Amino acid sequence: MLIKIGKEWLTKEEGGCFTATHLSPSQLNKIPDQWFYDYCVLTAAERKQLPANSRMIFGGLVGQALQDIIVHKLTIQEVMRGKK
Repeated sequence: MLIKIGKEWLTKEEGGCFTATHLSPSQLNKIPDQWFYDYCVLTAAERKQLPANSRMIFGGLVGQALQDIIVHKLTIQEVMRGKK
């Protein structure tokens, strides 16, 4: 849950300008003007239309691999060979 400091942290539906539902490490590592544009100007649907960067792609791959290891009880070698 966000600690609401002022009206700027309210969602657009509540009269503020924030369009995200959470803060992530990648959000916090953005420069302030890029963060403002991405999360106060663009909507979630518009952000989904942005091209993926390498961190997003590899983060998704690692997340899927970890889920396969946990859910399907696979070893790292089995995941790397594509067993599921």
